[in-house]
Amino acid sequence: MQAIVKRCVLAATVGFSLFQVGCVTRGQDFSSDISWVAKGKTTQPEVEKYLGAPSSVGNSGGVPTWTYGYYDYRLFGESKTKELKFYWTPDNKIQDFSFNSSFPEDRRRLIMKPVAR
Repeated sequence: MQAIVKRCVLAATVGFSLFQVGCVTRGQDFSSDISWVAKGKTTQPEVEKYLGAPSSVGNSGGVPTWTYGYYDYRLFGESKTKELKFYWTPDNKIQDFSFNSSFPEDRRRLIMKPVAR
């Protein structure tokens, strides 16, 4: 009887562990509303105030970049991601930016009303 209980506990533990491993979230979720972003006007301190610290920083052809990413990966079901990347001028204003999302609500909104700046 004890062997059966031990096997059931082990099976439940393994099952729960697999369930937990089945989804991974990385990054801080952020609003998909980017209407506040203005090329040549919005500054690095304003972006940090609105979004916090970037999840990664980089360089694209000599242009400093900040990336804000939210990644929701699922073993079962649909994984979703969104990413907002800023390209900076030498005086720390937004030179350009890009927003990409696989969240259904963002896809519908962006297809119906593309962002033009």
